[in-house]
Amino acid sequence: MPAAFRAALGKKSKLFAFPSFLHEGIECRTEAFMEAYSDRIGDLDPFSDAQDHLAEAIFATSHALAFDAEGRVVLHETLREHTGIIDRAVFVGKGKSFQIWEPSLHDSFQKRARTRALADRLALRQRPQAEPIAGGSVENGT
Repeated sequence: MPAAFRAALGKKSKLFAFPSFLHEGIECRTEAFMEAYSDRIGDLDPFSDAQDHLAEAIFATSHALAFDAEGRVVLHETLREHTGIIDRAVFVGKGKSFQIWEPSLHDSFQKRARTRALADRLALRQRPQAEPIAGGSVENGT
């Protein structure tokens, strides 16, 4: 794990990793984040499909990450299988969390994400303009 990531986390942070259910990456979260997830999922009906599916997708597949003295982690086999990591991995910062990817899979994902982000950015620019009001001026909401 890159030194900058370890420094940002601090020495006492416990990390958990689970296969993303959105893509081929591995989601990595702090213990505090996992506890907050647990609280939110715990607020759902304990016998609902939503509660069961979220708990299964996140908690039943998560593994604690243990670091050696050099900051290396050993990924559980199920995590490696999910992302296809064999001998190299890329760590991707995502604000308060990060992901671990097989490098070529992340390159492809990043290209698709950039294309979608460009479309999303353009959609934000194309907000409907205010309708003209009588007299020819445009209402500006003030």
